[in-house]
Amino acid sequence: MDKKRFWFMLFVALLTIWSALYLLPTVLPDGSLPGWYPFDRKLNFGLDLKGGLELKYTVDYKKAILENSRDLMFRLQEFVARETLKVPLDEKVSREQVEAIKKRATFSVPVFNTVVVETDDQEIRDLLSGDTIKERVDVRYRRFEEGNRIVLQMSTLDIDRIKTEVVDQTLQIIRKRIDAFGLVEPDVRTSGDSDIDVQLPGVSKEQMDVVRERIGQTARLTFRIVDNKSDFFADAREDLAAFKASNPEKGKTIEITRFSDRYQAKSEKKSHLVGFIHYLQTIKKIPDDHVVGFYYVEEQQAGRVAKSYYRTEYLFADVRVSGEHVARSRVFYQSSGQPYVSLTFTSRGGIAFGDLTREHVGDYLAIMLDDDVNSAPVIKEEIAGGSAQITLGGNRSMQETLREAQSLVTVLTHGAYKAPVHKVQDNEVGPSLGKDSIEAGFLSFIISMAFVFLFMIGYYRFSGLLASLAVVLNILFIFAVLVAFNSALSMPGLAGIVLTVAMSVDANVIIYERIREELRAGKSARQSVDLGFERAFWTIFDSQLTTALAGVILMNFTTGPVYGFAVTLIIGIVTSVFTALYIVKSMFYWLLDHKFIKETVSI
Repeated sequence: MDKKRFWFMLFVALLTIWSALYLLPTVLPDGSLPGWYPFDRKLNFGLDLKGGLELKYTVDYKKAILENSRDLMFRLQEFVARETLKVPLDEKVSREQVEAIKKRATFSVPVFNTVVVETDDQEIRDLLSGDTIKERVDVRYRRFEEGNRIVLQMSTLDIDRIKTEVVDQTLQIIRKRIDAFGLVEPDVRTSGDSDIDVQLPGVSKEQMDVVRERIGQTARLTFRIVDNKSDFFADAREDLAAFKASNPEKGKTIEITRFSDRYQAKSEKKSHLVGFIHYLQTIKKIPDDHVVGFYYVEEQQAGRVAKSYYRTEYLFADVRVSGEHVARSRVFYQSSGQPYVSLTFTSRGGIAFGDLTREHVGDYLAIMLDDDVNSAPVIKEEIAGGSAQITLGGNRSMQETLREAQSLVTVLTHGAYKAPVHKVQDNEVGPSLGKDSIEAGFLSFIISMAFVFLFMIGYYRFSGLLASLAVVLNILFIFAVLVAFNSALSMPGLAGIVLTVAMSVDANVIIYERIREELRAGKSARQSVDLGFERAFWTIFDSQLTTALAGVILMNFTTGPVYGFAVTLIIGIVTSVFTALYIVKSMFYWLLDHKFIKETVSI
């Protein structure tokens, strides 16, 4: 035996031992292996075999484009104010200067992808026309005029491009959040126009609750200035009366009352407040440069929570500092032992946060997660240290607060969604095939393997035994790869393994028939084996390659059961080619070298 063949046979032996050791935790009862055993992963099963959690989310990409349009509107306001009021470049445009410009022109976002500037002021129209605006406007917005209106609108092509980007980014963030659990390989895939399907086989009830919480948390961190000079909700009392008339159940829980220096709406249920704010948006009462946040309030009495409710907070919409400016987030503890999240800004974020706090000394700074106001302290002086903190109060135990803080750090570390994500489906799935069907499926797998082995040994004799041994190694390698990559085996995946085994046997049949032809032609045993494998190689390689290409297409354009079938099919093709063309060939050469095969081959 030459050295190359010796090392190959040693490699196969070590690979076989490794695969068997890797599968031992799957086949042996729990606790039967010693604590020092190096492998602890088990073969996992899909939703149809073991059950699990199935979720579907839809990505509100229009909200992401709306935020972009609002940002464009703010930039246009600042540009017009700077140019018409001759504000030096080294100075910030103040809010009062922007308000002065808004008296000469109306800036609005009537549709999520459209910004409109309505004015008869010729100076402003000249500023927002021709080459000047091209330098200031997002190139994705096309400009045209309608009377005294200057319209900037994003094209359908760019909307589709942003939608694809946002959905893909959301998909990657969901995968990262789930991967942080170390669960069985999740099936996270896009579905339809802007939906994302998530399948998690074999997860426990407790894990399901945590997964729901982590995935569903948009956690877009923003810092906004509270508009404490507006009487917006005082003026909205008539609108509340109209809302109560059309929504008596929700409306009866809402009231508008004064909190310290301004009026706000409040309710025991946040969903009722959200419904009221949505009503105000539909009747165009909330201007485009403002948003409404929701603040959870607990009133203490004798050291205990006596009353809790949600109230609104009226805020300026522009965001100059957000979660994208956060370099690091960590959990720390206050002197009382209460956890909080410490934020460290990037250099750019630290400068922006310092500028924001310096310009708004005396104002309230709202720290927001999505549409919830976490806190809104008064800015007493410029905060230039490049850091901030988020306290997590509320009627929670220490353990719940710590878990929420850790969850927030995970979300901020792995990134916030670029658009709101809404859950549209949530199913806890039991083994859909049933115990009897599962047992029947595995029994059919065993019976089919037995018939294949009997046929090969009966028809090809000793060579058929070698082929059967190669099939056993093939199955062993497939299952070991599934365990190594934390993949889940489903019933379609089991069907893919059966198909792979059949293709592996088919490859052996092609090789053996070529060897028989060479033996009939009077060739020696070694020559027949050489020529049989050599002349069958490209036929086998071509057929397996085309099947593998079909499997790759299935993996990239399908979900669920078909995806599981494609995964096991591709793994099986690689292992079957390896076992049929190389391991069986090495077995023949070993037998020839040791004179177990002399004048002819038992085939």
